[in-house]
Amino acid sequence: MAFIAAGNIILEYIIGDAAVARAWTSYFATLCNHEANDFRIKAHGLSEEYSHLDPIAVIVLAIICVIAVLSTKGSSRINYVASVVHVVIIVFIIIAGVIAGLANANTANYTPFAPFGPRGIFQASAVIFFAYIGFDSVATMAEETKNPGRDIPIGLVGSMVITTALYCLLALTICLMQPYSQIDKDAAFSVAFESVGMGWAKYIVAAGALKGMTSVLLVGAVSQARYVTHIARTHMIPPWLAQVNKRTGTPINAIVVMQAVTAIIALFSELEILANLLSLSTLFIFMLVALALIVRRYYVSGTTSNLNRRKLIFCLVVILGSSAGTPIYWANTEGWIGYVILVPIWFLGTLGLWVFVPLARTPKIWGVPLVPWLPSASIAINIFLLGSMDRASFVRFGLWTGFILIYYFLFGLHASYDSANEHEERDQRMGPS
Repeated sequence: MAFIAAGNIILEYIIGDAAVARAWTSYFATLCNHEANDFRIKAHGLSEEYSHLDPIAVIVLAIICVIAVLSTKGSSRINYVASVVHVVIIVFIIIAGVIAGLANANTANYTPFAPFGPRGIFQASAVIFFAYIGFDSVATMAEETKNPGRDIPIGLVGSMVITTALYCLLALTICLMQPYSQIDKDAAFSVAFESVGMGWAKYIVAAGALKGMTSVLLVGAVSQARYVTHIARTHMIPPWLAQVNKRTGTPINAIVVMQAVTAIIALFSELEILANLLSLSTLFIFMLVALALIVRRYYVSGTTSNLNRRKLIFCLVVILGSSAGTPIYWANTEGWIGYVILVPIWFLGTLGLWVFVPLARTPKIWGVPLVPWLPSASIAINIFLLGSMDRASFVRFGLWTGFILIYYFLFGLHASYDSANEHEERDQRMGPS
């Protein structure tokens, strides 16, 4: 399970950076008064979804790779400056967008407020879930944090709250400027400002977007390489990926390999494909994290009794089963009877865990509150949103998961086992220190 999670987090990083790189081209095209496909090469013979080759995305990723390889501190300085500029641009978009919306007041843009009903809301939520990717990158910087037990949770929760608020404000702003049906899928805000007669503003927005996306790519390059390095140290993947250059202090091998794979995917794949696959992978990972949190709090090997372990497993099966049944029912009927049955079952499973299974571990510094209710709700919500994803994304996700499982059983498991034995034998030879 851990390797499936690890493999899908790697996929998440790769697909996320590829999607951002493709979007970078779109905003660059807007800055140059062109359509995004004007800078892409049409490859005849390939399917439509993979036929618009994006060389600019590849070039941008190559530059990001060089910067990330040269210095972590240099990357941090660039990222800091880019973040400040990005915040300024977001504030400009909100203020200027409201002014433009008031000047061209059309309250009809908000009617209907939910044009596709509840199903449209949940389907959109599932697709845009990849907007939450990157917060976990904060945790990969724990080695450089003075007080990670306090600072990491503050950074994670604080940044998520701020970003969610800004996201909602930006969504309200753009709908004040344009009807939802006219929003451009490639460079939404730039085109929106042009539509309300503020053509000059689209250049500021496009430049700011490029700054912001460059910052995202840089953070992604450093974070994904650091993540791969940690896995490579266990020999689950080739250990040469864990090598850190003595002069630059960066994991050059991991950075180059990850950026090369990202560039290949960014070259061929359309943004919609990347966004859907990325959201599916993210939802799956978030569900696994919530599940792992419950297991970690309620089970400790050698401490938890067999009876409590069986009760824990039973409650988890009830929670997962009822959570999986809800999206299946949602997808196949317009009724409500199923929810009356499934939601109470989920509630009873969570209640049973809370009442009948004692905690085996408590956090030393900071921990997720309201356990098991909060992680159980996270499991239910993530699985429900997974049910809103398209079939093609599940096929791609299944192929990737199948590939990493084959690799795990044929190579990763044995290499990790051999490495663990070597360390154990070495420790025995050296004796106690």
